[in-house]
Amino acid sequence: MDDIHEKAYSTKDLSLALAIGDSTLRKWCLALEKNGYGFIRNDQKNRVFIESDIVILKHFQSLIKQHNMQLDNGAKLVIDRFGKGAFEARTDVVLVEQEQEIASSNSEILNTLLEHIRTQEEFNKELVQRLEQQQKYIDERLEKRDQKLMESLRENQEVKKALLQIAATQEENKKKKGLFSRLFKK
Repeated sequence: MDDIHEKAYSTKDLSLALAIGDSTLRKWCLALEKNGYGFIRNDQKNRVFIESDIVILKHFQSLIKQHNMQLDNGAKLVIDRFGKGAFEARTDVVLVEQEQEIASSNSEILNTLLEHIRTQEEFNKELVQRLEQQQKYIDERLEKRDQKLMESLRENQEVKKALLQIAATQEENKKKKGLFSRLFKK
């Protein structure tokens, strides 16, 4: 496709197509330009976007939003993959190959993430089992402690009851002894 006959898009058109604000698009363009990417500009020095710019900005958007990449790092990665912009000689075949590489790379990343999720789920299941075992152990220990405490309280009550009986018996003996002593002393 010859760049002279390509359709040009304004900042407003592109911000609507990417579902972002004009200021966000401007920040992204500045980050790309800072790292060497060149956009076509009109007579009023406004950026004019062509199809290849849209592909690059969509990929840049993916890196920023889906992979939480910083603007500068994302710009460097996009420029490494796609080149330096409208003034660089390139072909559509290269873009298709690069898109296939990106799709392959995304597939690998997705597979890695899915494997990580599976591993995490297995770890979580094992952790839940260990927590259940720990809770069971704690419950058993608390039950044994409670039983010992209850036994100790019962024994303590029995000892107190026995001591009270002994004290009552001794008091009775003193009273009886006191009566007999009075009788026999007089």
